[in-house]
Amino acid sequence: MDTYTPINQYANPTGTHLRPPKHLEPITTNGFEISPDFIEFVQKEPFLGESEENPYSHLRDFNRFCDIIRIEGMSDETIQWKLFPFSLAGKAKHWNKLNVERAQGDWKTLYNEFLSKFFPISKVVALRIEVVAFRQLEEESLAESWDRLTDTTRFSIKSNAEKV
Repeated sequence: MDTYTPINQYANPTGTHLRPPKHLEPITTNGFEISPDFIEFVQKEPFLGESEENPYSHLRDFNRFCDIIRIEGMSDETIQWKLFPFSLAGKAKHWNKLNVERAQGDWKTLYNEFLSKFFPISKVVALRIEVVAFRQLEEESLAESWDRLTDTTRFSIKSNAEKV
């Protein structure tokens, strides 16, 4: 007699995703605490995953914040790995829950997948076209035009160069 698992049992929770995924680098301290104040600070301006948001700006600000935290026996990447979910909300938080396992504890992989998801190549191409087709607008001073061009090119360059 063949045994089979009814399809409805596959929908039952298994508890495998109850524990947060581990980071690759070991934590070499006996005990550590990430202050609730740090977590609250990271949560102040979460990345929601909306199309008008800039994931490069979010990661730049997130990395600057993580640079001020030092925990003995814990690498910078481990701190980033642990705090990153707290910097997300909405679609981005949902994306993280579904994709964090694929990164297998590697911060650089998660970082690059985050950028690929929330700043796809189509946006990079659109920015490049904007730079190539740049023109000074009517009623715009040369200084304003220059500022707009440098902002656009700076963002365009970052979209390629900031990948870890």
